[in-house]
Amino acid sequence: MRHYETLFIINPDLNEEDTAATVEKFSGILTGGGAAMGKVDLWGRRRMAYEVKKFSKGFFVLFDYGADPGAVAEMERNFKIDDRVIRFLTVKKSELYDPEAIARAEAEAAAKAAARAAAAAAEDDERGGSSRDDEDEGDYEEEDES
Repeated sequence: MRHYETLFIINPDLNEEDTAATVEKFSGILTGGGAAMGKVDLWGRRRMAYEVKKFSKGFFVLFDYGADPGAVAEMERNFKIDDRVIRFLTVKKSELYDPEAIARAEAEAAAKAAARAAAAAAEDDERGGSSRDDEDEGDYEEEDES
């Protein structure tokens, strides 16, 4: 089973039920083909960099999964047939899909990000806040205009 990532754009004029049904349809095609869905990320309606099929906006969906090439080919065949899908792109990330290794890598990345944020906060505390805060602090006297 290979590790894939598929990003597809759905017609932005569809209502929420139709959009959810479209996502469920393609997720079902993959799971029906023996795929292991890792992550389904709904990015929502976004403006595109350029018009595609006369649409300037689209509903973006990202699938991260492990599947055999046949299941991916079947999903892409259905993308081409379905008028609700504006554009799609599938990328093979690796030859082997290992959900535990992916979860570990994501946890490590989150831990590194948290460590960077903590280090930045500690550095801010050592400096006594940002330089802009230092400029704003001080004794202000209100002028009496009488």
